[in-house]
Amino acid sequence: MRGFIFAFMFALAACQAGTSDHDAKAEELAKLERWVKEANEKQAALTAPATDAQRETFGPLADLPGQRFRGVPTDGSSERQDDFQQWQWALGGTAILIRHALTDGSYGGDTYVYKDSESENLVYVYITNAGFRTEGVISINEDGSFAAEEDVAGHPSIKKVRSTSTFGDDGKIYMTSEYLDGGNWVTGHSFTYEQTIQDLPALIAK
Repeated sequence: MRGFIFAFMFALAACQAGTSDHDAKAEELAKLERWVKEANEKQAALTAPATDAQRETFGPLADLPGQRFRGVPTDGSSERQDDFQQWQWALGGTAILIRHALTDGSYGGDTYVYKDSESENLVYVYITNAGFRTEGVISINEDGSFAAEEDVAGHPSIKKVRSTSTFGDDGKIYMTSEYLDGGNWVTGHSFTYEQTIQDLPALIAK
């Protein structure tokens, strides 16, 4: 009889342990499902289509969040690397975040574009992994292109940069730039950007 009781108690304990393992696995699965749902919701918020208010604020830039671009150098230099950009909404949809990196991850940074509440201009701040930053203003032209001009802080020689980006009928974005170095405006980089599914390269710590 005692052997039967011990056997029953062992079987009951094993059953309870099995139930406990099952409950633990079910709880972990539920946590994973919640995490995936939250991640999908956050991603949807980052890439959601622009609202009317966002289009009014950002103009043609409002169509770019949710897209990733690969920029190929067009200034004739074989030493230039491709530039990857990822556009997304930020700060609850009140700003656009542009993350970019060169192919090998040696250089890149983050740009926040937003409407300044005092000047009502479209402004931006750009922080790089090279130790310098910029602040500038974006102007939307009548043809849908946009011009950017920025002041540079922390760079040994370059004090200003200005660029123009044009949307082509082929879906590409054509960008040209120049920079103020030693008191003279010098022709800068130029890129042609088109959509890509390639991941943004990981930046290398300096």
